[in-house]
Amino acid sequence: MKQFLQKLIPRLYGSYFNLTHLFSSSKAADKALQVFSYPRKGRLNPDQEAYLSQARQQRIAFEDGLIKLYHWEGNGPFILLLHGWESNAWRWKHLIEPLKKKNFNLIAIDAPAHGASDGKYFTAVKYSKVITQVMELYEPPIVMAHSVGAMATIYQEATAQHEFLKKLVLLGGPNSLEVIMRSYQKMTGFNQRVYGSLNDLLKETYDFKIEEFNSADFASKIKVPTLLVHNPDDQVVPIEAFYQIKEKMPHAESFVSPTGGHSLHTPEVVDRVIEFLERS
Repeated sequence: MKQFLQKLIPRLYGSYFNLTHLFSSSKAADKALQVFSYPRKGRLNPDQEAYLSQARQQRIAFEDGLIKLYHWEGNGPFILLLHGWESNAWRWKHLIEPLKKKNFNLIAIDAPAHGASDGKYFTAVKYSKVITQVMELYEPPIVMAHSVGAMATIYQEATAQHEFLKKLVLLGGPNSLEVIMRSYQKMTGFNQRVYGSLNDLLKETYDFKIEEFNSADFASKIKVPTLLVHNPDDQVVPIEAFYQIKEKMPHAESFVSPTGGHSLHTPEVVDRVIEFLERS
């Protein structure tokens, strides 16, 4: 029954968008974007909250509320840790512990509408603005990001480059918004007219169309040394995205991990990341 509902509910949304579009294309597009941008997971559970409570905590103001930051102090360089869609700062636990042993100074955040941060909706562009704000507050020389966090990091650094940034680590990052949006369209079943109106809305709101938002194109503008990590068996972001970004990124080196899926929570990844960070 649960699996049936999981398939039925998205189709009901798609039917609603299609019907609404007959009367108002703008309302249909707005509702489609809201559903697309609403995370259904990623809030803290008690175990995650207990772990994160060990860090020094801070909140900073953003557009629609407060963003939660977690700080593990060390004497080494600052590293800013950025999670992805329907996740939170706890996802870095597997890397926080070995990085603490190396005495790195760590800051992780909960993205808008995730973890203990405020907000109801999330987009890569909104996230990129938060990232820029935190970066300019702490000036971290190293940024590590996962999944859509990697996409948002690439976008913000291409549009607001920071001289203090010395290294990037990008894990399981997607490339094409169009691929993501077509998957959303397939899951819900909304028609091409709704897709077109949604495209117009993004152009009006963010000044780009769906097909114009590609991490690889933004990555071509980034000059700092970057480690790209992916796993061939990633079922969320196909490895083709990894190769597309790598081809365009001028100072990137790559690591194809034999394990880890999309989360990349494996010793091989930890070892490779630390080796990259410690290299002069």
